[in-house]
Amino acid sequence: MEMRVEIVIAAPAEDAWAVVGDHFGEIGQWASAITASAMDGRPAVGQVRACQVAGFGPIAAGVITERLVSFDPAARSLFYEAVERREGTSRIYRADKAVLGSLRAAVEDHWRRGLGRVKDLAEAEQREKDGS
Repeated sequence: MEMRVEIVIAAPAEDAWAVVGDHFGEIGQWASAITASAMDGRPAVGQVRACQVAGFGPIAAGVITERLVSFDPAARSLFYEAVERREGTSRIYRADKAVLGSLRAAVEDHWRRGLGRVKDLAEAEQREKDGS
């Protein structure tokens, strides 16, 4: 399954990057399903953030951890992966065709609302710089 959500932000890329890149550990400030997040230190390859998920659609509430695999501020690019906290544990995911539609809708809505919040934060930063 492939999903894509896009949004136009009326602010420089550096302002959007400040929200999602420079403050990678603070995803709870803009991602709608994340009620809190924390990361020790500045974003860098190998850094891990913990996210408290409120739950949405068929996704259950709980804590997830994500590790930065790639982080390039100059290119405004990052890649992260979900990780497990306890050694020797794993998660098994199974997709039931009956719930794929609702899962897709829930994930797309999550990202649409989250990116809307990134847009609001980045555009507010730009207005502050402009003095308006």
